[in-house]
Amino acid sequence: MLAILVFIVLFVSVFLIWKGSDWITDSMIPVANKLGTSYVAVTSLLVSFLISIPEVFTSVYSYLQGHLNVGIGVIIGSVMINIGLTIGISATIKPLKIEKSIAIRDGIYLVIIAAVVLLMGADLNYNRNEGLILILLFMPYLLNVWFFEKHKSKKSKKEKVEDIKKALYLFSHMKFLKLKPSVTTFVLGASLLISGSYLLSYCLIQIKEICSLPGLLVGLIIGAVATATPNIITAVQGTLRGFKDVAITETFGANIFTLLITLGILILMKPFAITGRVFYFDLTWMIMIHLLVVMFIFKGYHYHEESLTRYEGIALILFYLAIVAVNYLMR
Repeated sequence: MLAILVFIVLFVSVFLIWKGSDWITDSMIPVANKLGTSYVAVTSLLVSFLISIPEVFTSVYSYLQGHLNVGIGVIIGSVMINIGLTIGISATIKPLKIEKSIAIRDGIYLVIIAAVVLLMGADLNYNRNEGLILILLFMPYLLNVWFFEKHKSKKSKKEKVEDIKKALYLFSHMKFLKLKPSVTTFVLGASLLISGSYLLSYCLIQIKEICSLPGLLVGLIIGAVATATPNIITAVQGTLRGFKDVAITETFGANIFTLLITLGILILMKPFAITGRVFYFDLTWMIMIHLLVVMFIFKGYHYHEESLTRYEGIALILFYLAIVAVNYLMR
């Protein structure tokens, strides 16, 4: 009976996160309109932050309830599912395209960040200095985005603003309980998001105890899927509507934020140790899946194809599913 109740609450938590993200995104659309081309970098980063909010709250709540491994699993799992399923499924539906300059700016930096996270864990420990370094590494990315967007032509800036607004409209996809964008919708959205994240972390802990599963595995699979579901649906909708770059650009930005800010905050709150399996398997394959998608993208440029083809999308999905399967077997 308890197990059934926990899974019901799990679905409720996902709905709250979904609707909370929807209302927050709705309230940001007027902000994007107001900022316009003058602060295109700010609005661009804002979208990446919005996508990553559920992972931040769920990871922190799991830690506060004494289950750090669940939070770590959510972080590692969410960045892998974003590549494997969000980008993979979108590319399978319709080949994707991304500007080469953005692939260089975000894609390569993302691989470097994943490598830094791996190297920091070489001694199987993360300390507060390393957490601070991760957060500080977000600054070069901020500056890079700022200067990159600042030196674009006015026409390019206008196109970018339109792309951002399209992305925001896609993320605010739920027609149920639609409200007029305002401060109220932002507050309500934040409240639902926080409540949903709390309930999700509670459910993950209960599932861990009821099923006698490792906390890392629960966060890596169930937690990551729960927080990433809205992003996957949004990316698929964007792809179907012909927005070929949404799945890649927003995923890259969200993963950079998650690895640097969310993981950095968690390490600052409580330095922790990892097992050899996490280092040699989870973190290593996290780098591999990022390397794989970046290699696919640059192969497309070399052969003058789409950035990601359907076959490459299928490869990303299978790669992610293989990681999940091996993780489950190694439990």
